Amino acid sequence: MAGATGPIGRAVVRALASDGARVVALSRSGDQVRGCVQALACDLGDRTALDDAVSTVESTWGPVEVLVNAAHPPPELGTAVADLSARVLADQLAGVAAHAALCARIVPGMRLLGRGRVVYVAGASMARPLPGGGGYAAAKAAGAVLTRHLALEEGPAGITANVVAPGRVVDPASPREPSAHAAALGQELAQRITLPTFPSPDDVACAVCLLVASPALTGQTIWVTGGEPIAA
Repeated sequence: MAGATGPIGRAVVRALASDGARVVALSRSGDQVRGCVQALACDLGDRTALDDAVSTVESTWGPVEVLVNAAHPPPELGTAVADLSARVLADQLAGVAAHAALCARIVPGMRLLGRGRVVYVAGASMARPLPGGGGYAAAKAAGAVLTRHLALEEGPAGITANVVAPGRVVDPASPREPSAHAAALGQELAQRITLPTFPSPDDVACAVCLLVASPALTGQTIWVTGGEPIAA
């Protein structure tokens, strides 16, 4: 599980562990996450560090059968596309490069096993533009496209690859908005959803577990948005 220490990552670790999986938690901090069998610090942008971390997992637990990636640089929100600096855009797209690097390191082992699951956690913003979210949304869209291509290419080896795209997610343990801009977007999105409340991290984790459990779902995107209409 990459990106294991955020609210969604922690929920996914708990849910997969509850389903009987041995989950290794990867994050920059290496903090322990409830439910994981091992926690490792890893900067996914460092190919050597990534390779070392996966090698440690393989030597301890055997080949990786499931890759769930919720890791992404902190989103740059509130900046119009025409005002995005090259540095900010590169920072966001680094998350896509890290996803590709994870797949390049782990998928060959899945081919040898003849089975595997890849789940990429994207975001509903890739299909639902909101002011100031272009850089983040573009990066998440790119990661989702890579994952759909992976599904096409690796299906014959018994490997599925899918996307979970949360909308606004509210963590009951930390409901405070991170910024005024996020609060304004939340108010706008509250007018769009059909359910009484926004999804929680546990709701996103349920979708991830469904895709991990199913051998027949591949190349799919599950929108966890509380019923918000999404124009894909």
